[in-house]
Amino acid sequence: MASTVDEDLSALLDAYIATALVADPPPELPLWQYTERELLAELKRVQQRSDAVAARQLALLAEAERRESTVHQASLPTAGWLVDHNTHSARSAREEVQFVVALAQSPSVGRALERGQVSVEQAKAIVNGLRRLPEDLDDSRRQLVAGQLVRFAADFGPAGLARLVNRAIEVVAPEVAEDADRRSVERLDAEQRRDRYFTWRQNPDGSWTFHGKLPSVPGQQLINVVRAVAKPHRSSVLLAGGQITGSQANADALCGLVEHYASCGIAPDHGADRPRVIVTIDFDTLRGKLGTATLLDADCRITAQEARRIACDAHILPAVLGSKSKPLDVGRSKRLFTKELRHLLILRDRGCTFPGCDRPPSECEAHHRKPWWAGGETSLDSGVLLCTFHHHTVEPNPNLPIESQWLIRLDDRGLSEFAAPLRPNQAERVWKQHHRFRS
Repeated sequence: MASTVDEDLSALLDAYIATALVADPPPELPLWQYTERELLAELKRVQQRSDAVAARQLALLAEAERRESTVHQASLPTAGWLVDHNTHSARSAREEVQFVVALAQSPSVGRALERGQVSVEQAKAIVNGLRRLPEDLDDSRRQLVAGQLVRFAADFGPAGLARLVNRAIEVVAPEVAEDADRRSVERLDAEQRRDRYFTWRQNPDGSWTFHGKLPSVPGQQLINVVRAVAKPHRSSVLLAGGQITGSQANADALCGLVEHYASCGIAPDHGADRPRVIVTIDFDTLRGKLGTATLLDADCRITAQEARRIACDAHILPAVLGSKSKPLDVGRSKRLFTKELRHLLILRDRGCTFPGCDRPPSECEAHHRKPWWAGGETSLDSGVLLCTFHHHTVEPNPNLPIESQWLIRLDDRGLSEFAAPLRPNQAERVWKQHHRFRS
């Protein structure tokens, strides 16, 4: 078998040299000179050449892995050599090496890739599908399945080819198709659970990028929950005149799920404390002086406005700092809105109180009508429930005039009313109330 793979690999390299390197491509025209028909034809030709170059690179990588060339020359495994040359992440390097090893075991797929019959993505779908075949399926029928999938490539994309593996088995080995299907699903489930991961990294601007892979069922559950939260959230933002994309709504939904879990009191301790974010801010800045705050865990700056929003419903731990911010003394943490007081807010407000919003109490934060940093009291009359989006909307900015900010007051029943910032040439504010209070 090894000699056959070597011969096929050698033939693949020779064919590439004959077609991709020696053949003279037609002269390239400026893009504006192409007709639409010529543009698409040129795009297809370049894509085929790109696949041929990719086939060459993958064949070389497979040969280097077979010979262990990087071990001999650089004392690194093939994947480590790719990472060391700054061309791949560790994960993508491992996946690419696994792919070329599988591709070398399916020479018909490699030849199809070199000839432009399949793309790199289609080839990956095929070899990944071949891995799910029964282990006891003989090599001749395995290669028949590979050939069948290559022929399907003209009519199906990568996702379709991945689903057609079992149909191909029905053609070449119908007597084992049903059992192969069952074992394939079981093996795929085990692989998904084994390969699950969730990672994150901080960007230079302080934001976060997340990567992950979840098994089918929990992944679908997460998608369904995010969609369920994101859809009404996006609708409420658009009805309020805001601008928000679907992906932004999904991100807000995920943040809302995290905030809910962290604030509802069921999150487990971590590092001898419940999960929390720690923000440091100068007291004068908290009260309205221009400045910024620091998110301690990530060591990045956030706006004072965001820190003031967090302070509405958070533990406040006063600290006395000396020169160069050296801690000298620390005060006692106090809860601004206790559990009992929050229950009273829920009983009274029954959800976000911003007009037109339908967010339930579980997705709301307690907001001071008069900010705590401005001397506001912590009481039922001073607090209102707001979802995160509307909390951001109405949070006062001490550096802006009162005319440009939202106002909140209570009616004679003790229920909140909102007035939007004054528009140009508008003399009086218009007060609005949530429909649940009007009815």
